[in-house]
Parts: sequence; structure tokens; C-alpha cells
Amino acid sequence: MNATLQMPSPDSVKAACERFDRENHAAEEALHELFSQYPHNTDLRHVLLKVVAVNSLHHTCIYALDVVARHIHSHGKEIDAAFATGSPEIVDKIARVTVQGKVHNFFAFATKYCSWHQPEKYPVYDSRVDAYLWTLQNQNTFAPAFIHPHLWDYPKFHSIVVAFRDFHGLDSFTFKEIDKFLYLQGEPRHNPVPDEPQPGVGAFDFFPAQELSE
Repeated sequence: MNATLQMPSPDSVKAACERFDRENHAAEEALHELFSQYPHNTDLRHVLLKVVAVNSLHHTCIYALDVVARHIHSHGKEIDAAFATGSPEIVDKIARVTVQGKVHNFFAFATKYCSWHQPEKYPVYDSRVDAYLWTLQNQNTFAPAFIHPHLWDYPKFHSIVVAFRDFHGLDSFTFKEIDKFLYLQGEPRHNPVPDEPQPGVGAFDFFPAQELSE
């Protein structure tokens, strides 16, 4: 994303929300209904349904769906307690999953999974959001000491989104509304999703690209 960005405004966020809702109504309503019906993470069947739905409708490209669901279920009580308080650290707990002996970081998926449980507490990360926030930061610094890797550390990412909202006078908008704006403003991915699983974290989540050590 190299073009000069226009500064966000309340009007541009409202317009983005209206467009996003028009284009994604069915998927948003389906996910809202599913997560409303199954708000907890202590029943593996319900967790698996939610994992499959988020992965499919948000295109997070996770192939080991059953492994991810079992990982979440194994920490179900801790996750539910964290969601009740809005703890940002729980995103990392959900994201780091061992698949075939290697730890993978399903970061974008984890932020979306958390957001669907508590949309007013967990802003969403994906490659579009990454591209837009980093380009905007380089164009007109809105968050002091913000460096690119901070976007892949959820507590720091959360603070960056708050700084973005405050700096541009968007305090009246929820994280969910900001998510819609950032998604539409971000640069689309140019790389196609592979047909078969590839080695490394990138096969599953694409961002961050670095594989975590055990």
C-alpha cells in the first residue's frame, strides 16, 4: 500500500460501516447468531462449530480445525473467564497451537474468534488492517514508539487501535465499527491461498510470517 491515505473521519467511518454491512450482511448475521447461541468454550462440539465458521467466513486458512478446536476447548474455562474481563493476553493463548509437533501462531484467527465473543473488547487483526495501520503510521504518526512488529503482539496491537481511534477523533465508534473501516481501507492480499497445506505458519494464517520457537 504505497498511495497517500486520506485522514480518517467520522463520515468516512460511517460510510465504510454502511458499505461493509451491505456487502457482508448474511455472513455477519450467521456468525452473530452462532456465537450468541454458543457463548462459552467448554463444549467441544460448540467450539468446533465456531472454529469452522470463523475459518470459513473469514478465510483464515487453518487446515487443522479439529486441533485448534481441541486446543481452545482444553483452555475453555480460562478463555471464558478472560472474555468476561476483556483480557488481551488470552488472544495469544488461543493463537499458539501445536500442530504435528510445531507451535503455530494463528494470530488473525484468534483475534477474530475473540472478537465474535466480545466485539466491544477485541479489535480484529488481519493483513488488511496491518497494511493500513502501518502505512498510516508512516504517513502521519498517530502512535508514538509504534513499530511494525507491535502489530503482532495483541496487547500492543490493542493499544495501537485505541491510539488510532483517539488520534483521529473517532471515540464515538466501537471496535466493531473501527474493524469494518480498517478492513475496507486495507490493501487486499495479492497472493492466492494455496490449494494444499504448505510448511510453516504462513500456510495457516499468513501474518505474522515468522514461525514461533517451541
